[in-house]
Amino acid sequence: MKYLGVPLHFEKLRREDIQPIVDKPIVRIAGWRGRLLAYSSRLVLIKTCLASIPIYLLPFLKFPKWAISLINAQISHCLWNNGVQENNWHLENLESVCMQKEFGGLGIPDLRLLNVFLLNSWVKRYNIDDGKVWK
Repeated sequence: MKYLGVPLHFEKLRREDIQPIVDKPIVRIAGWRGRLLAYSSRLVLIKTCLASIPIYLLPFLKFPKWAISLINAQISHCLWNNGVQENNWHLENLESVCMQKEFGGLGIPDLRLLNVFLLNSWVKRYNIDDGKVWK
C-alpha cells in the first residue's frame, strides 16, 4: 500500500517495495546515455535527477544498504563513464566526491548520511518540540 508514493508497512520493507524507488533514477538517466555531455553537465544532471529523486522518501524510510549502494553505483557510473556502458576508471572515490565543495568535494549528497539525518529530524520534532501545536 502506498500513500503519496511512500510505501506504508508496519514491518520491514521488502526488496520488492524499494526496488521501484531504486529503478526510478536509473530510468530517468537512461535517456542521457551515450550523449556527449561535459563533466559539469553530468554533475548537474546527477544532482538534479539521480540524487534528488530518493530524497523525497529518505525522511520516511530507512533505506537498506543495498539500495543506497545501487544508487551510488549509478551516480559513479554516470559521473565517470558519461552514461555509456563501458567501465572506465573512477578518478575519485565516492566519499571524496560526496563532500561539500568547501572541503574539496563536488557537493553530491551522501544518501546514507542524508537518510540518517532526515530520520533523526522526526525524533527531534517529536521529542524536543513538545509545546508546538503542529508537529
